[in-house]
Amino acid sequence: MLCPECRHDNIDGVDQCANCGHDLSSLDHADGRAGSGGPAFIHERLKEIPASSPVRVATTDPVGLAVRLMQNADTNCVLVMNLTQLVGIITPWDILHKVAGPNEDLNAVTCGQIMTADPVFLRDDDEIAVALNKMSIGGFRHIPLLQGGTPTAVVSITDLFRHIAHHLA
Repeated sequence: MLCPECRHDNIDGVDQCANCGHDLSSLDHADGRAGSGGPAFIHERLKEIPASSPVRVATTDPVGLAVRLMQNADTNCVLVMNLTQLVGIITPWDILHKVAGPNEDLNAVTCGQIMTADPVFLRDDDEIAVALNKMSIGGFRHIPLLQGGTPTAVVSITDLFRHIAHHLA
């Protein structure tokens, strides 16, 4: 979908231009629905995606605990919480680039020290197209889903591709 303001080619179905921020939600499409377009599967809701339950740590927990929880749950991220509020996310990238090394004690560094603060999140009624767009623009692979401010799931790029792969063949 071309932005009428800057002519940037955006993914169909997004509400805002990724380049200039112009509101695209009211644009009409060939099928007559505002904010639609593209193949139907990209308009499916994220609640249709089999996603993993969030693994949580506190900002004061040691990174070693986050590593063990990721290993035990076979997941590639943990959500960092301040009581019930999502404040960050930790992925293997954060661990490798911010703390890992031969002389580092993973129990001497807190999750709050290495987390990526204020992660992008969505809700389970958001569309697949929005998640793909945010992941592409932001360069990340996991999006927490919040319901009433509380994380209920984490959708990964792998989850999305598994869900849409049969549509692309």
